[in-house]
Amino acid sequence: MDLQKFHKIDENLTSSEVAQLKFLCMDLIPKKRLETVTDAKELFLRLDEQALLDDGLLVPELLLTIGRRDLLGILKMSKDNVERNLLLRDTSSKGVSAYRKMLFSISEDMTEENLHSVKFLVELPRAKLGTSATFLDVMIEMEKLQKLGEDNLDELYCILDKCDKQLACRIEEYRAREQVGGRLPLREVFGNVPVSFPDESMPRYQMETENGWRRSSLVTDSDTEPRMGEYYNMTPRPLGYCLIINNFNFKERSSLSNRTGTDKDKDDLSRVFRRMHFEVEVQNDLTASYMKDVIRHFANRDHTHMGAFVCCVLSHGEKGTVLGVDGKEVEIRELTVPIAECRTLASKPKLFFIQACQGNEGQDGVWTMDAPGNATEEDPYEEDAYNPAARSIPIESDMLIGMATVEHYQSYRHTKNGSIYIQELCNQLEKFCPRKEDILSILTKVNREVSLKMLRGHKQMPEPRYTLTKKLVLPMD
Repeated sequence: MDLQKFHKIDENLTSSEVAQLKFLCMDLIPKKRLETVTDAKELFLRLDEQALLDDGLLVPELLLTIGRRDLLGILKMSKDNVERNLLLRDTSSKGVSAYRKMLFSISEDMTEENLHSVKFLVELPRAKLGTSATFLDVMIEMEKLQKLGEDNLDELYCILDKCDKQLACRIEEYRAREQVGGRLPLREVFGNVPVSFPDESMPRYQMETENGWRRSSLVTDSDTEPRMGEYYNMTPRPLGYCLIINNFNFKERSSLSNRTGTDKDKDDLSRVFRRMHFEVEVQNDLTASYMKDVIRHFANRDHTHMGAFVCCVLSHGEKGTVLGVDGKEVEIRELTVPIAECRTLASKPKLFFIQACQGNEGQDGVWTMDAPGNATEEDPYEEDAYNPAARSIPIESDMLIGMATVEHYQSYRHTKNGSIYIQELCNQLEKFCPRKEDILSILTKVNREVSLKMLRGHKQMPEPRYTLTKKLVLPMD
């Protein structure tokens, strides 16, 4: 144990942060030994007494959990390095429990008003609920009276459900992860899904179940107000990671044309998702192998304190595939499955937006299609098409895949203004997210606007596929 480093960390922590660390360590240190701790340095000594610092990961894990990643530099570690090592940690090594992390995440989003309501509703001695008592203090007292525990969450859930239903969702998500042992059951579901338009004679919301996943006309019943429990929890900050894979330079490593105009899409997506409180990371010009590596890297990150995940892929493609800049194919399932298997994203929405062709056919319009080729000044639209063997796209639970076009067909990109689909997606998100519209309603508007455009004598129709189990309303400031 490096006492000098721990002393420096201690000097940079507030008393409230030390209290947070003590709470996270309640399952690791005997209560009597923990009660006497007054600072972080003393806490680290107590952990060392329990031989919990041997793998060198517990202190970094604690700092990441309370949001003090800036102090990792003292330990000569980075956030990504810690997350990667935590995933490789031996199962015999003790760390902060998922239960403690879940309670802590609730405390981080607990407002003064909600805390006041919790204190009013909880059945605890009033002397324990003074004005200085924090939400963590309330949790500790509930545990002492056996009103709260890893397998005893009902009372806390009922209290939070009356105060803030989105905070109560954290408990539902925790239970769901624990019930599946931290892994999502994978369903290899294939199928061609045609885009459907609302029939005026049918109910305004139409959904059918087919092989375990949904396809929908994406027409929502705005007159029926869903309960809060039907919403995904979008309160975490940051809300999640947004990965943008932006493939432009194909000429150096393949016979395909460069994707002029893609940087406009990349910049607009970055702006929009930052407004939604996502941490945006852009990866440019990836080969097929690197695309899969990057996805695996994000799947191995700890998303415990995040509420969602977004991946945008801007590339050439074909049915069920996208291409690396080396011209090699990556099946879309190779991007979605690792994310679906991520234990800390269980029961959370995972969104993929794919700007790439899904075939070489053009959807008929009133004009004939120009001969294929690169864009000219008079014809500034290009297709993101390629022609390998056809494949279909599986979709896992709590996932949405927004495709720029239906299978077998081309999508179009303006060489200066970006792709039709991504530009309309950004436009509709910025317009309707502040109005609290759900994502399926917004994608319906994207479908409508894109379908009205005539490009090189043909039309384009986007296609969303989803297995979302709740209403998804993305926040935007």
